[in-house]
Amino acid sequence: MPFGLKLRRTRRYNVLSKNCFVTRIRLLDSNVIECTLSVESTGQECLEAVAQRLELRETHYFGLWFLSKSQQARWVELEKPLKKHLDKFANEPLLFFGVMFYVPNVSWLQQEATRYQYYLQVKKDVLEGRLRCTLEQVIRLAGLAVQGEERGGRHDLALEEAVLEELTQKVAQEHKAHSTLPSSDSSLVE
Repeated sequence: MPFGLKLRRTRRYNVLSKNCFVTRIRLLDSNVIECTLSVESTGQECLEAVAQRLELRETHYFGLWFLSKSQQARWVELEKPLKKHLDKFANEPLLFFGVMFYVPNVSWLQQEATRYQYYLQVKKDVLEGRLRCTLEQVIRLAGLAVQGEERGGRHDLALEEAVLEELTQKVAQEHKAHSTLPSSDSSLVE
């Protein structure tokens, strides 16, 4: 450098604009990512940014949710401006990525990344008690999880299609069984 200036390189940056905001998104693997969005960005644009980072093309099965000021889970309305939606209803600007729509047949899921995100959601729901399983089902799911984690080192869901289909059907049956419960009874299940 001609004048002996030493400039520091940094990967960090600050957003100093009133036209932008940063939101955090907790993924199904419990990692948290940040997205910088314009104040006009919709929930769909945020979902697409998350999907791009996850290399996920089948975004129509997924959504974003947040905890409301009354600590209730609430799905983001994807067509609305995200910042206004969060400012009005959310407890904090933290979003959660998750499966919004389950399919009755796993063969409908074309992408490996989609099947992996489904696996993470089912695993999380079982571990957190949102999906009830018999001891036999828990043992089988644990065995499938170990098998999936042993293959490829990056925790790919590389299970046989028939096993995945059976798992998805069991999840769908469980969901159907609980969807008919009145709101007062469904809180007892959780």
